[in-house]
Amino acid sequence: MRLSRQALRSQERKRQKEHKKLIKQLELSDFTYVADDSNMTFSAMGPHLVDFMKVIELPKFLKDHLQIEKRQSLYSPDKLSQLLILQNILGYDCIESSRPLDQDGIMKQKLTIKDYPDPETFRDELQKYEEHNMEQLFFVNLKVLNVLCRLTEPQYVDLHFDSKVITVYGDQEGAQQGYNPHKPGRKSYHLKVCTIEPFGFIVAIQLEPGTSVSSTGFIDFYKKSLAAVPQDHFVVQNVRLDRGFFSEDNIRAFEGDCLFFEVVAKKYSSIKRFTDSIAEEDFEPFYPDETIYGASFSFCLDSWEKPRDFVVVRKLVGHEDNGQGMLFPKWHYQVICHNQLDMSPKEVWEDYNQRARVELNIRDLDYDHFITKVPTGIFLSNFAYFWHCVLSYNLVLIFRNVVLTGQWSKYRLSTLRKKLIKVPGRLVNHSGKMVMRLIEGFPYLDILQSVKEQLIWLYQRLNPLPA
Repeated sequence: MRLSRQALRSQERKRQKEHKKLIKQLELSDFTYVADDSNMTFSAMGPHLVDFMKVIELPKFLKDHLQIEKRQSLYSPDKLSQLLILQNILGYDCIESSRPLDQDGIMKQKLTIKDYPDPETFRDELQKYEEHNMEQLFFVNLKVLNVLCRLTEPQYVDLHFDSKVITVYGDQEGAQQGYNPHKPGRKSYHLKVCTIEPFGFIVAIQLEPGTSVSSTGFIDFYKKSLAAVPQDHFVVQNVRLDRGFFSEDNIRAFEGDCLFFEVVAKKYSSIKRFTDSIAEEDFEPFYPDETIYGASFSFCLDSWEKPRDFVVVRKLVGHEDNGQGMLFPKWHYQVICHNQLDMSPKEVWEDYNQRARVELNIRDLDYDHFITKVPTGIFLSNFAYFWHCVLSYNLVLIFRNVVLTGQWSKYRLSTLRKKLIKVPGRLVNHSGKMVMRLIEGFPYLDILQSVKEQLIWLYQRLNPLPA
């Protein structure tokens, strides 16, 4: 039986009355959502990040040096490259997750684009990268390094080398089964990384198949990294490496360039036999608690042309100050090959431990810049994406240390995103002045206020007036 129109209206009024009664009874939020505010932005600091890129001339570097062969498009190669870097800094962990940026009218206006590219556009662009484009991205990174030079005093620096295994899930080109400590049996890429210390600036990367190891093609990578450092400003004096890079060929390369080096030796049986024969009285304690000892010795492996100097360090494993001691102490041994003859075993060991910085840099690349998010199935496309992650890392390094002040310069990017970058805001015209409105009581307003003045200072520092 069909109800009359009047009965239906009466029924609807009754339902609405019960509905309002429940809202009042349950104290529910009674409002309607409307998505029509074009003045909202996902990142109140985002426009300043775009300003920062402009001040250090990143868009110009990309436009002058990055050339991609493609048909005419709405987006130039330099613009897409800039957007890849920007969305990485903003915290979009993969290309697919950047879709919401098309809703951010403030950022689109700042970037002078009508629509934000969709993920397919970025992937299509990456698939157009060729071998020579990797060198172009390397050169763009050198231009960013030149900015760092102009902001720092001339000084001695060190080169730290390390590698990163990047696990892939699928059938990506160039990914092969090799040494993978995190996911044994999985296909992977092998990424070599070189940083300039004490800054942590990544000067070069090299992507290789997963069957590669640290020593594979290392000398060419080392020479390229060394040549990239502007020696008229940063003078390289020391090279630090882990045991994956231990070989006489590599050591000869360092000696030929008159550099100090510290590299952990592999656990060859001949080295182990020699260290086991070192007399107990030759070990000297490093600290009063006598849990770390060291000794110096010279040794020549069977395949080497001459002996070299080593330091053997032994650390007490499982030591606990519980007053009971250990009946049979267990020791962990580490052997370091070096050429700093004026340094004691303790000084060599402590100097080598500075290499831990590169491990922290690679951790930041992984967790804060998402370098393990492999975007395509093409080797060079993925290499290009990793270069954009590195450029993002280096830009944040400069921004954090030059534009931000005080404790903020020491925070990781994940912390900066949480407290400063990924903060929504609303841009309004208040009596002819543009105001970015934030939630009431926002605790870091003074830092956001200072960014503009720091960018003006940075521009004047990079573009001084003629005397």
